[in-house]
Amino acid sequence: MNAKITLLFFLLPMLASTQTVTTISANSGATDDLIFDANGNLLGADYGGSAIYRISLPDGASSIFADGFNTPNGLAFDHNGLLYMADNVGNKVYKIFPDGSWEIFASIFNPSGLIYYPLDSTILATSYQGHRIFKITLSGDTSTFAAGGYLSGAPVGMDFDENGNLYVGNFDNTTIVKLSPSGDQELVTFGPGGGSNQGFIAYSNGYIYGTMYNKHKLFRTDLQGNYEIYLGSTAGSVDGDASVAKFNRPNGIVASPNGDTLYVSDYSTSNIRMITNLEGNPSGGSEALQAHNFSISPNPVGDLTVASFELAHPATASLLVYDQKGEIVTQLLENEVLEAGSHQFEVRTAYWPAGIYHVVLRLDDGRQVLTRNLVRN
Repeated sequence: MNAKITLLFFLLPMLASTQTVTTISANSGATDDLIFDANGNLLGADYGGSAIYRISLPDGASSIFADGFNTPNGLAFDHNGLLYMADNVGNKVYKIFPDGSWEIFASIFNPSGLIYYPLDSTILATSYQGHRIFKITLSGDTSTFAAGGYLSGAPVGMDFDENGNLYVGNFDNTTIVKLSPSGDQELVTFGPGGGSNQGFIAYSNGYIYGTMYNKHKLFRTDLQGNYEIYLGSTAGSVDGDASVAKFNRPNGIVASPNGDTLYVSDYSTSNIRMITNLEGNPSGGSEALQAHNFSISPNPVGDLTVASFELAHPATASLLVYDQKGEIVTQLLENEVLEAGSHQFEVRTAYWPAGIYHVVLRLDDGRQVLTRNLVRN
C-alpha cells in the first residue's frame, strides 16, 4: 500500500507538466473572439452567424446574448461595463447593453479586433483590410491611431501585458507588433508566415499566445520574439494532453483573469476548449526549442556581420532578413537541412541603407521562429 501511494505522488508532478485541453462547451455557437464578462462567464462572437453567445462557466451552457448582426467579430468592454462588438463586413462597431439590446456606436471600415484603451478611455479597433488601427472615443468620434508598417496585411487581435504595453497580431503576415502610446510600431516576431493565418492573441504571464487558424495549432512567443508552436497538429476535436490534443480552425483566444487558463473557440465546430497547465512543455517537446544562442555580431554593423546559432538536433532551416516594411532584403537559407551543432552565415550589408533590419530564423515549417534586430550604420 505504501509503495503504491509513493508511486502515485511521484507521478503527479509528471502528469501536471503538460498542457491539458478540455472541451467545456460543444457546439456553443461561438466561433470567433472571446471575452470574459463581469460575472466570470464567456461571451463569444459567431462570425459565420448573426449572434453573440454567453457561455456560462463552469457548466458550459450556451445561450444567445445579442442577435441581429452581420459578421460578429472582435469584442471589448469599456470601464463602465458596456460591451462593444466589431461587425467586420457590416463596417460597424456596435454598443451592446446588459439586456442584449444594441445601437450603432461607430461606422468604420472592416473592423476586426477591439480593445479598451485605458490611457485615454477610447476603444481601439483593428481594420482588417484597412491596414490600420482606429481610435474611437466613447462618444463615437474616430481617428487613425496607427497605420501601415507591420499592420499592412490584416491586423486582428490585440492585448496588453501587465505593464500596459499593447500588442497586435496580423492575420496574414503572422507578425506580432508592440505599439507605443503614440502609435509607433516595434516588431516582436514575424511568426511562421506561409499561410498560417493568425487569429486572435492573448497575453498571460510573460507570453503572447495565439491561434493559427489554417494550421489547427496554437503558438506562443515571449516578449523577446522567441516563437514556438505550442499545441495542436492536424485538424480534429481531440481532448487530452499536449501529445494528443487537436483543434479545428482555432480562432478566438482569451486568458482567464488570473492568467492560469486559456479558452479557445474552434471555428469549424464552435466548440469552446479550455487549456490548463500553461507552463508545461509545448507539444513539440524539446525539439520545439532546438535552436539556441542565435546572435548577430558585430551589431551595429558596417559592411559585414555574422548570424550564428546552435542546433540541438538536425532541422530544416530558413534564414531571411527583412526591412522595416516587412519586405525580404536577402534570403541566406531556404528550407535547407542542417545538422546538429553550430552554424554561421555571413550577412553582407555594404549596399544597404542605414536603418533597422530583422534577421529571422525559421525551423521545421515555423515550429520555432527566432527574430533578431540588425542595425546598419
